Amino acid sequence: MNSTLEWAKSASQFEPSAFRRFLRFRGWKEAQGQLGKSFIFTREVSNVGEVEVEIPSKKEFVDYKRRITEAIEIISLAESAKPHQIVQSISRPNVDILGFRYSGEELRDGTISLEDALRIRTARKQLLLSIAHSVVEPLSHFPRLSKAEPLDFLSSCRENPPKEGSYISEIIVPVQPSFREGADLEEPFSRRVMSLLAKALYEVQHSLEEGNDHSLLEKPELGLSSNFLSALSALNPPQGRGTLEVQFDWSSTRSLPHVPKSFLRFGEDLFHPLNEAARVLRDTTPVPDYQLEGFVVRLERAEGDQSGTIVLATTLEEQSGTSKVYMTLPPELYALALEAHKEDLSVRVTGTLVRRRRRLLLKNPGGFSIIQTSNS
Repeated sequence: MNSTLEWAKSASQFEPSAFRRFLRFRGWKEAQGQLGKSFIFTREVSNVGEVEVEIPSKKEFVDYKRRITEAIEIISLAESAKPHQIVQSISRPNVDILGFRYSGEELRDGTISLEDALRIRTARKQLLLSIAHSVVEPLSHFPRLSKAEPLDFLSSCRENPPKEGSYISEIIVPVQPSFREGADLEEPFSRRVMSLLAKALYEVQHSLEEGNDHSLLEKPELGLSSNFLSALSALNPPQGRGTLEVQFDWSSTRSLPHVPKSFLRFGEDLFHPLNEAARVLRDTTPVPDYQLEGFVVRLERAEGDQSGTIVLATTLEEQSGTSKVYMTLPPELYALALEAHKEDLSVRVTGTLVRRRRRLLLKNPGGFSIIQTSNS
């Protein structure tokens, strides 16, 4: 079916009130219409001037579909959006929609490999989870993505079935409608997440296109954490060839957020620096109050000293396998570590986790305790 016929048919099913609500939240001003016949809305558009759109007052009018189709075409031009995107926003008023579209030679039939599909799904999850954590507390690196509010947000998101046209997938993000907006009212958490995501993606795109890669390490307040950059890196096109387009379609029951762009394109070359930037951020950011659990695998102290250095074999959430963490303990804690090592008992300790070259260190260790008793 012709795509114009599809969105026009959908639009003709909406009541006039849906269009009026959408236009008001998008900043259009209602003017004097024809009583009982139509509603008139106007808006100033840069480089164009005042744009006027007419919404029929009743769905029962014989020419309702034609007039609504014309109205959608005018609105889409003023909003710099495609008609089907306007219709989609009106049809789902209480959601923001995050669209991902991959294009390239590997995707001409609109399919991708199962491995790529799983990789992309996991990366999108990590992208949303990391940016949600940045809304709660902007950090350069999150050792654990486990805060309650971001996890609740992620659970509320839904995925649309993939669409035709290269490879297109969408995430639906519920957003509470606005009844009153102002500087003293905080936006819903989900809208703050989506707004920060749009800003973070723009910052990455802009920095890399300007050749200013180093700035990726300096803007945690814009959501640029090691976790975010790593997730974005994992969203690279299948086989590393092609482009990724990210489209934000904003809820029609809230004002548009103040973001630089709602459509961003990432060419294959822009993904190359991201993983290294993520590694540098991860390796150079101290992590306070980091709790470790594991087994003491080595102890060292100079002859005559009561304090000493131990090595703890443990697991870190952000990397696979077993990691070895070095720490210096005072006499009483070293004695406890020695006991745990002799009895093959696991221990718990908290401190500031840092990386020095290739070595992991736990500074200011405290709360050192044995957490497991012998089975013998």
